[in-house]
Formats: sequence, C-alpha cells, structure tokens
Amino acid sequence: MSKIDSKTSNKILYLDVGNSSIKGAYKEGMNWKAPLAQKGLTAAELVTWINEHPESFTDVVVSSVRKDVREAIHESLGTVNVKELTVHDIPHELLDYETPETLGIDRFLACYGATEQTTNSVVVIDAGTAITIDFMDQDDVYHGGLIAPGISSYAEMLSQKAPALPQVEMEIPQTWPGKSTIDSLKWGQAGFIRMAIEATLTKYEIEFGPFDLFFTGGDGATVQSLISAEGKQRPFLVFEGMERMVKSGQ
Repeated sequence: MSKIDSKTSNKILYLDVGNSSIKGAYKEGMNWKAPLAQKGLTAAELVTWINEHPESFTDVVVSSVRKDVREAIHESLGTVNVKELTVHDIPHELLDYETPETLGIDRFLACYGATEQTTNSVVVIDAGTAITIDFMDQDDVYHGGLIAPGISSYAEMLSQKAPALPQVEMEIPQTWPGKSTIDSLKWGQAGFIRMAIEATLTKYEIEFGPFDLFFTGGDGATVQSLISAEGKQRPFLVFEGMERMVKSGQ
C-alpha cells in the first residue's frame, strides 16, 4: 500500500467491507462522520455511491473481505485514488497468528485503533454479524482471539430450529435460574452471551495480565450492557485503526 500524504487537505473515505455490510467514514477535524452504513449493498451500488460524491473524497482507503468489492473499486473508480489495506501491510513482527493469510484484517485494525488510545494491552469486543474478542499487547502485537455467532444469530437459530418458542428481549432476568420459558430463553441468550464473554475476559487476564477493554460494532453497546466489566465504547475503532496504518505508512 502506497502512503497517502496525511499532511495534505485530502478528504479520505475509509471503507470497512464485511461479509454482510459496508460501512464508510471520514474524519472531520477530530470527529468521525459516517455517511454510509448499509447491509446487502452490492459492489456496483457502492461504486455508484462513491462516484455520486466526487467532490467529497479524493482518496478511498478500503479494508475488505469481499473480492467483488475490491475488484469493482479498483476497476470502476476513476475520480479518486484507491488504497487497499490487506494483511500483507501488517508488519510480520506485529502478528502472533499462525494463519495470517486467513485473518480478517478488521480484527487487527480494531485492536490497532484501540492500542493507540492507551499505553496498556487491550481486548476488543467487536459485536456485529459475528462477535470477535481479540487481544493485542501494549507493543501492538496481535495475539488472536475468538469468533462466535453474533447476537442476532442466536435468535435466528432458535426461530429456525424451534419456531414454537417465543422471541425475547436481549436482557438478563432478575432471578437465576429461569423460572419461566421467557426467562429461561433470556438466560439462554443474553445470559449465555454474558457468561461466555466474562469467562473469556477472565481467561485473557490469567494468560496475559491486565488490559483495557473496548467495545465496537453494531451491537457493541448491547454487549457492553450485558456484562459487568467496564470498558470504552468506540464505534469507529476499525476506522481509527485504518487511519493509524495510513499515517504510519504501513
């Protein structure tokens, strides 16, 4: 990836392309603006959206797990400079990961954005279609993590496999164990997520020591409300990691 000159007045559009959604953001002063956040957006529709805003962006930085989006952006955008971030742009010494070629770069970027905001190690919970819980130490070395079904996936699995069961709110019941079908379902969804995440955080602390906790992703606030551990909500964490990589010339 060639370096974008961050000292110029160029406005950079950062694109985080996941399996089910495309999110775009840019920096205005010290604040992030998010003009684009859509599920089910096709590659052609994304290119059309960018081309409809030629006066707004001179550079596009993209992190994508979708080949069709990468190809469409490179082939179809003529009015802006396109830079793509891949795992090959991550310095080898910052990856303690056995299969970097399969790593979703958004997992690294979220952690990389978090460690810029603290002098401590970090755990990042990114709650979207999937929930990822990843660890990066204070020297920016990414040590991996876990990938679990997202919040919506739990409800969808039950509704598909057991349609007779009622749908419930994602909240922790007042009493344990569940004394009704509703409360039992809540413990099986919200409670299960809480206990699994808190056990994971404990395991990280035993293995690596203290860390700062960050939440991001569309369901980040919901996950934060379910667990007792204190952390910081940062909805633009992946973009902050992308900006950091661009500025460092990685």
